[in-house]
Amino acid sequence: MMCKQYGLSIIEMMVALVISSLLIIGITQIYLDNRENTLFQQSQGNNIENSRFSILILEQTLAKAGYRRRPDEPMESAFPATTACGGMAAGQVTKQLNTTSFCVRYQPAFPSTRSCDGNIPAEATKGPYTERAPVTEIFSLDENNNELTCQSGGQTVAIANGIEAINFVYGVNNNEEKQINEYRPDPGANQNIRAVQFAIMAASATEIGKTAGSTAYEFWFDSAPDDKRLYTMLSSSTSMRNLMP
Repeated sequence: MMCKQYGLSIIEMMVALVISSLLIIGITQIYLDNRENTLFQQSQGNNIENSRFSILILEQTLAKAGYRRRPDEPMESAFPATTACGGMAAGQVTKQLNTTSFCVRYQPAFPSTRSCDGNIPAEATKGPYTERAPVTEIFSLDENNNELTCQSGGQTVAIANGIEAINFVYGVNNNEEKQINEYRPDPGANQNIRAVQFAIMAASATEIGKTAGSTAYEFWFDSAPDDKRLYTMLSSSTSMRNLMP
């Protein structure tokens, strides 16, 4: 005697399809959320790393500004007038070039001291308290490539990438006293720069958000971004220890 064979009914198949579809949708959503969180964390880490490295380089450079190998040597003699950086007066070691760039001068402290381009200046340091030609460095934002760049010895190199914007505010005074009278973004030609406050905003290389919007971007530019990239802002302040008490 043959037994009857029973299959699935159309209703059972439809119920199975609905359940499997819901499971697939749920798994897909979890994957997308995890991927978005991973991209956010990676982008945030890259932004913070680029910003912190830029701040570190700027702080180290500003700390060297005005350094003389012979403390008894007058500033005007250690740093003679030059045509570099659009012209700098004797004794002048820091100059604003525009809203996103500045120039500094210093004498290398050690034979192994490297300029911001990673090279050791050509002139050798013979020993302590000996005169040394000053090194000139220009830091600026390359807005086309979103890079913080340094120019030294006629060579320009990228220090950090992913830099969307940078802002400098200078602590200045109008005399030789080692003090700060005011902070301003546009120091006058007769004002001495003694300290610098700066803020850096980094941006992710790719869009990671679901919608366009960034609190940091809106705070900086007073307008909403037109992309979905992640923006991160860090700031710092440093005094030029060779120009302060």
